[in-house]
Amino acid sequence: MPGANHPDLTTLLARVERLEGELALAKAEIKRKDRIIEALQHRLFGPSSEKMDPAQLQLMFDELVLGKPAPSPDQSAGETSAPEGEKPNVAKTRRTKADRFPKNLKIIVEAVLIPDEVDANPNDYDEISEEYHDELDVIKAEMIWRRTIRKKFVRKSDKTCPPVIAPAPLPSIPGTLCAPALAAQIIVDKFEDHLPHYCQSNRFRRRYDVDLGRQTINAWTHATAGHLNPIGQAIKAEVRQATELQVDETPIEYLKPGHGSTKTGYLWIYNDPLGKTCYYDWRTGRGHDCLMDFLGYDEETGTIDYAGDIQCDGYSAYQALAARYSCIRLAGCLAHIRRKFVEAMAEAPDITLPILQIIQRIYRIEQQTRLAQAPPACRELIRRARIRPLADALYRLILEARIAHLPHGLLGEALTYAINQWPKFLVCLENGRLEIDNNLAENKVRPAKLGAKNWMFFGNAEAGTNNALFYTLMANCKIQGLDPEIYLTEVIKRLPHNATAEQAAELTPARFAAALRAETQAVA
Repeated sequence: MPGANHPDLTTLLARVERLEGELALAKAEIKRKDRIIEALQHRLFGPSSEKMDPAQLQLMFDELVLGKPAPSPDQSAGETSAPEGEKPNVAKTRRTKADRFPKNLKIIVEAVLIPDEVDANPNDYDEISEEYHDELDVIKAEMIWRRTIRKKFVRKSDKTCPPVIAPAPLPSIPGTLCAPALAAQIIVDKFEDHLPHYCQSNRFRRRYDVDLGRQTINAWTHATAGHLNPIGQAIKAEVRQATELQVDETPIEYLKPGHGSTKTGYLWIYNDPLGKTCYYDWRTGRGHDCLMDFLGYDEETGTIDYAGDIQCDGYSAYQALAARYSCIRLAGCLAHIRRKFVEAMAEAPDITLPILQIIQRIYRIEQQTRLAQAPPACRELIRRARIRPLADALYRLILEARIAHLPHGLLGEALTYAINQWPKFLVCLENGRLEIDNNLAENKVRPAKLGAKNWMFFGNAEAGTNNALFYTLMANCKIQGLDPEIYLTEVIKRLPHNATAEQAAELTPARFAAALRAETQAVA
């Protein structure tokens, strides 16, 4: 209508442009949140490992990057060709009963069945063989008092003399009524099988009609930790002798009186992959001072005892430690680099898939050297000849992608992380005593995380120190192939009260297993 106030064309175009800009931003934000949701769903419901099957990786590369169609069902139903130099996948044969169970299991014969006709006329038949029907069974344990009787005597000639009695033996665990086998069971149930103390208490009541409350079990566990602490210190000394260490840390909640809620502490895992020893160190913080204290920091001189390579992730505490002490060199972790690109795969498959393919080839070569049990010097030569060219090609791809993409999103984070960690990864290729990733240390985080799903948090900061000791013992028993319950029972018996460092060092899992092997060879 004439005289009506209508916006001019310029105003309309500016409004449209503004709305289009807002729409583009909204779409980008929705896409970003979709990636976050997808990553969270993968962490919750997807496989725990970021490793991918080589055939699956090649299929995704062909389809998404090269544009090749996916194979038809008839083609995919056939055998997949193995990569060059590798054997094709062959279905594993089903294991028999003899393979799945140890040959020294006790056998109790319940009955011997004879056919009725043979039983009626035994003289008419000759026995030619026998067949077995076996059922796997278990004999439940029982709770007992293990009693030592002390006879008391009085002199016949003089009844007024004080009675004579042998001195009482020292308790197996100071301040408790707990025998070694029971203490070992309580510890293994909690720290190996993740059974909280209240569940153990209920089981004692249900199975044995014995009322062992949680407070009693807690007190016995604390006393056992005090008794075994010298062995923990001996393991710590073994680990600190290594020139190559893998280090990782994981958060654990703990109760702090007066705080009103849980606080976050950390289990630090120090793993010696060559010496086959590891140590869990409990700290209420996560700073580089925790590392310094473990590695032998001298406050008066400002020096540190440890010198060598530390393999770790990109956490800043490790950077601060290496910047402060030139005697420590950091080594990177290819698994962490790979993990970042796996998380960014949905965002940019054309960039991530070629990178993951090269990483897969590097891991394939490492697996071959591991299966061949190649010594460190041999691993260095193999890495120099076969892995270093692949690593150089991988780094070129990462640099090219970094130039073409802004440092935003999951892909930008993956590229930036890989570039920052690359000098540390090259340290792994130069030292054959190192692995190419930190997975051995990361795997030792799992028992504590599995247990936390049941017991949820440590009772207090002091309990964290005790729990770290028991996780140390469990992990080293696993490394040495020892039954932790048998091991703990024996060392509780053998370890004297107020044991010296030398006495404790003889009972670490590594020394204990070596002694067992020597005894076995001597008998053979």
